Amino acid sequence: MQHIFLIEDDVKLASLIQKFLLKHGYTIDVFNTAKAYRNSDITFMPSLIICDVMLPDGNGFELISQLKEKYSCPVIFLTALDSVQSQIKGLDLGAYDYLVKPIKPELLLAKIKTIIAHTIGQDSFSNEYDLLRIDSKKRDIFFKGKALNLNDSEFEIIAYLAKNSPQPVSREVLFKHVIGREYDGLDRAIDLKISRLRKKLKETISEHKESLDIKSVRGKGYSLDISH
Repeated sequence: MQHIFLIEDDVKLASLIQKFLLKHGYTIDVFNTAKAYRNSDITFMPSLIICDVMLPDGNGFELISQLKEKYSCPVIFLTALDSVQSQIKGLDLGAYDYLVKPIKPELLLAKIKTIIAHTIGQDSFSNEYDLLRIDSKKRDIFFKGKALNLNDSEFEIIAYLAKNSPQPVSREVLFKHVIGREYDGLDRAIDLKISRLRKKLKETISEHKESLDIKSVRGKGYSLDISH
Protein backbone atom coordinates (compact mmCIF):
# COMPACT_ATOMS: atom_id res chain seq x y z
CA MET A 1 0.00 0.00 0.00
CA GLN A 2 1.31 3.42 -0.96
CA HIS A 3 1.50 6.07 1.75
CA ILE A 4 1.20 9.80 1.10
CA PHE A 5 1.98 12.90 3.15
CA LEU A 6 -0.26 15.91 2.52
CA ILE A 7 0.94 19.24 3.96
CA GLU A 8 -1.98 21.59 3.35
CA ASP A 9 -3.40 24.38 5.54
CA ASP A 10 -6.85 24.41 3.90
CA VAL A 11 -8.55 21.96 6.28
CA LYS A 12 -11.57 21.41 4.06
CA LEU A 13 -9.49 20.75 0.95
CA ALA A 14 -7.11 18.48 2.87
CA SER A 15 -10.07 16.47 4.17
CA LEU A 16 -11.53 16.10 0.67
CA ILE A 17 -8.20 14.93 -0.76
CA GLN A 18 -7.70 12.53 2.14
CA LYS A 19 -11.13 10.93 1.69
CA PHE A 20 -10.66 10.68 -2.08
CA LEU A 21 -7.24 9.02 -1.81
CA LEU A 22 -8.37 6.65 0.95
CA LYS A 23 -11.22 5.59 -1.32
CA HIS A 24 -8.66 4.71 -4.00
CA GLY A 25 -6.49 2.56 -1.75
CA TYR A 26 -3.86 4.99 -0.45
CA THR A 27 -3.03 5.71 3.16
CA ILE A 28 -2.38 9.34 4.03
CA ASP A 29 -1.05 11.54 6.82
CA VAL A 30 -2.38 15.12 6.78
CA PHE A 31 -0.52 18.06 8.32
CA ASN A 32 -2.15 21.52 8.32
CA THR A 33 1.01 23.43 9.27
CA ALA A 34 4.75 23.03 8.89
CA LYS A 35 4.97 22.72 12.68
CA ALA A 36 2.40 19.91 12.73
CA TYR A 37 4.55 18.01 10.24
CA ARG A 38 7.78 18.62 12.18
CA ASN A 39 6.21 17.59 15.50
CA SER A 40 4.57 14.43 14.19
CA ASP A 41 5.60 10.89 15.01
CA ILE A 42 6.08 9.38 11.58
CA THR A 43 5.10 5.70 11.41
CA PHE A 44 5.13 5.01 7.68
CA MET A 45 7.58 6.24 5.08
CA PRO A 46 5.85 8.16 2.28
CA SER A 47 5.83 7.12 -1.37
CA LEU A 48 4.91 10.70 -2.30
CA ILE A 49 4.63 14.06 -0.54
CA ILE A 50 2.11 16.71 -1.59
CA CYS A 51 2.99 20.12 -0.19
CA ASP A 52 1.29 23.52 -0.33
CA VAL A 53 3.57 26.52 -0.83
CA MET A 54 1.76 29.05 1.37
CA LEU A 55 1.52 27.72 4.92
CA PRO A 56 0.51 29.74 7.99
CA ASP A 57 3.89 29.21 9.65
CA GLY A 58 6.20 29.08 6.66
CA ASN A 59 6.18 27.99 3.05
CA GLY A 60 6.80 24.90 1.01
CA PHE A 61 9.77 26.42 -0.75
CA GLU A 62 11.57 26.49 2.61
CA LEU A 63 10.24 23.10 3.70
CA ILE A 64 11.17 21.12 0.59
CA SER A 65 14.88 20.96 1.45
CA GLN A 66 14.02 19.31 4.78
CA LEU A 67 11.61 16.90 3.10
CA LYS A 68 14.13 15.86 0.45
CA GLU A 69 16.88 15.46 3.04
CA LYS A 70 14.70 13.09 5.03
CA TYR A 71 12.86 11.16 2.31
CA SER A 72 13.88 9.87 -1.09
CA CYS A 73 10.32 9.97 -2.48
CA PRO A 74 9.11 12.66 -4.91
CA VAL A 75 7.65 15.92 -3.61
CA ILE A 76 4.99 17.79 -5.58
CA PHE A 77 3.64 21.26 -4.90
CA LEU A 78 -0.11 21.81 -4.91
CA THR A 79 -0.73 25.55 -4.60
CA ALA A 80 -2.78 28.55 -5.69
CA LEU A 81 0.42 30.36 -6.72
CA ASP A 82 0.14 30.13 -10.48
CA SER A 83 2.87 32.50 -11.67
CA VAL A 84 5.49 31.11 -14.01
CA GLN A 85 8.21 32.35 -11.63
CA SER A 86 6.74 30.36 -8.72
CA GLN A 87 6.47 27.23 -10.84
CA ILE A 88 10.05 27.56 -12.04
CA LYS A 89 11.26 28.15 -8.47
CA GLY A 90 9.42 25.07 -7.20
CA LEU A 91 10.89 22.85 -9.90
CA ASP A 92 14.37 24.34 -9.45
CA LEU A 93 14.17 23.48 -5.73
CA GLY A 94 13.68 19.82 -6.62
CA ALA A 95 9.92 19.34 -6.79
CA TYR A 96 8.86 16.53 -9.11
CA ASP A 97 5.82 18.49 -10.29
CA TYR A 98 3.98 21.76 -9.63
CA LEU A 99 0.17 21.58 -9.66
CA VAL A 100 -2.01 24.68 -9.55
CA LYS A 101 -5.26 24.81 -7.56
CA PRO A 102 -8.03 24.20 -8.15
CA ILE A 103 -7.36 20.72 -9.52
CA LYS A 104 -9.86 17.97 -10.25
CA PRO A 105 -9.45 15.03 -7.84
CA GLU A 106 -9.32 12.62 -10.78
CA LEU A 107 -6.43 14.54 -12.33
CA LEU A 108 -4.56 14.65 -9.01
CA LEU A 109 -5.04 10.88 -8.66
CA ALA A 110 -3.75 10.30 -12.19
CA LYS A 111 -0.67 12.43 -11.45
CA ILE A 112 -0.03 10.55 -8.20
CA LYS A 113 -0.31 7.14 -9.90
CA THR A 114 2.02 8.15 -12.72
CA ILE A 115 4.66 9.72 -10.47
CA ILE A 116 4.73 6.82 -7.99
CA ALA A 117 4.84 4.23 -10.78
CA HIS A 118 7.73 6.06 -12.45
CA THR A 119 9.80 6.52 -9.29
CA ILE A 120 9.14 2.98 -8.07
CA GLY A 121 10.67 1.70 -11.28
CA GLN A 122 13.78 3.70 -10.49
CA ASP A 123 13.95 2.35 -6.93
CA SER A 124 13.97 -1.33 -7.85
CA PHE A 125 17.26 -2.88 -6.88
CA SER A 126 19.17 -6.12 -7.34
CA ASN A 127 22.61 -6.78 -5.96
CA GLU A 128 25.46 -7.96 -8.15
CA TYR A 129 24.98 -11.61 -7.21
CA ASP A 130 21.22 -11.36 -7.87
CA LEU A 131 20.56 -12.83 -4.42
CA LEU A 132 18.75 -9.78 -3.11
CA ARG A 133 15.93 -8.10 -5.00
CA ILE A 134 14.01 -5.10 -3.72
CA ASP A 135 10.51 -4.64 -5.10
CA SER A 136 9.43 -1.12 -4.16
CA LYS A 137 6.00 -1.56 -5.74
CA LYS A 138 5.14 -4.56 -3.55
CA ARG A 139 7.12 -3.12 -0.63
CA ASP A 140 8.92 -6.42 -0.14
CA ILE A 141 12.38 -7.86 -0.55
CA PHE A 142 13.30 -11.19 -2.09
CA PHE A 143 16.32 -13.29 -1.14
CA LYS A 144 17.15 -15.96 -3.71
CA GLY A 145 13.64 -15.47 -5.07
CA LYS A 146 11.90 -15.97 -1.73
CA ALA A 147 9.78 -13.14 -0.32
CA LEU A 148 10.88 -12.08 3.15
CA ASN A 149 7.35 -10.82 4.01
CA LEU A 150 8.55 -7.64 5.68
CA ASN A 151 6.50 -4.99 7.40
CA ASP A 152 6.96 -1.35 6.39
CA SER A 153 9.77 -0.46 8.78
CA GLU A 154 11.64 -3.73 8.08
CA PHE A 155 11.45 -3.00 4.37
CA GLU A 156 12.80 0.52 4.93
CA ILE A 157 15.72 -0.75 7.01
CA ILE A 158 16.95 -3.29 4.48
CA ALA A 159 16.23 -1.10 1.44
CA TYR A 160 18.12 1.83 2.96
CA LEU A 161 21.09 -0.30 4.01
CA ALA A 162 21.18 -1.92 0.56
CA LYS A 163 21.10 1.49 -1.10
CA ASN A 164 24.15 2.56 0.92
CA SER A 165 25.99 -0.76 0.81
CA PRO A 166 28.83 -1.53 1.37
CA GLN A 167 29.15 1.59 3.51
CA PRO A 168 27.62 1.36 7.01
CA VAL A 169 24.78 3.69 7.98
CA SER A 170 24.96 5.46 11.31
CA ARG A 171 22.31 4.81 13.96
CA GLU A 172 21.31 8.51 13.81
CA VAL A 173 20.71 8.49 10.05
CA LEU A 174 18.89 5.13 10.05
CA PHE A 175 16.76 6.20 13.02
CA LYS A 176 15.74 9.40 11.26
CA HIS A 177 14.95 7.59 8.01
CA VAL A 178 12.93 4.73 9.53
CA ILE A 179 11.40 6.21 12.69
CA GLY A 180 10.92 9.66 11.20
CA ARG A 181 12.35 11.89 13.90
CA GLU A 182 15.74 12.99 15.15
CA TYR A 183 17.70 10.52 17.28
CA ASP A 184 17.95 11.76 20.87
CA GLY A 185 20.85 9.51 21.89
CA LEU A 186 18.70 7.37 24.17
CA ASP A 187 15.81 5.95 22.14
CA ARG A 188 16.47 2.29 21.32
CA ALA A 189 13.59 1.91 18.84
CA ILE A 190 15.82 1.28 15.83
CA ASP A 191 18.01 -1.19 17.73
CA LEU A 192 14.93 -3.14 18.78
CA LYS A 193 13.58 -3.20 15.23
CA ILE A 194 16.93 -4.43 13.89
CA SER A 195 17.18 -7.11 16.59
CA ARG A 196 13.74 -8.44 15.65
CA LEU A 197 14.53 -8.18 11.95
CA ARG A 198 17.78 -10.14 12.33
CA LYS A 199 15.88 -12.93 14.08
CA LYS A 200 13.24 -12.91 11.34
CA LEU A 201 15.89 -13.10 8.60
CA LYS A 202 17.61 -16.00 10.31
CA GLU A 203 14.35 -17.94 10.56
CA THR A 204 13.17 -17.10 7.04
CA ILE A 205 16.31 -18.04 5.09
CA SER A 206 17.78 -20.70 7.37
CA GLU A 207 17.69 -23.33 4.60
CA HIS A 208 20.08 -21.40 2.33
CA LYS A 209 23.85 -21.67 2.50
CA GLU A 210 23.93 -17.96 1.66
CA SER A 211 22.86 -15.66 4.46
CA LEU A 212 21.49 -12.16 4.80
CA ASP A 213 22.22 -10.29 8.01
CA ILE A 214 22.55 -6.81 9.48
CA LYS A 215 25.93 -6.24 11.06
CA SER A 216 26.79 -3.77 13.78
CA VAL A 217 29.91 -1.87 12.77
CA ARG A 218 31.51 -0.47 15.88
CA GLY A 219 31.46 3.31 15.96
CA LYS A 220 29.90 3.50 12.49
CA GLY A 221 26.40 2.00 12.67
CA TYR A 222 24.86 -0.82 10.67
CA SER A 223 25.58 -2.47 7.33
CA LEU A 224 23.97 -5.13 5.22
CA ASP A 225 25.91 -8.39 5.07
CA ILE A 226 25.38 -11.02 2.38
CA SER A 227 27.64 -14.02 2.85
CA HIS A 228 28.17 -16.82 0.35
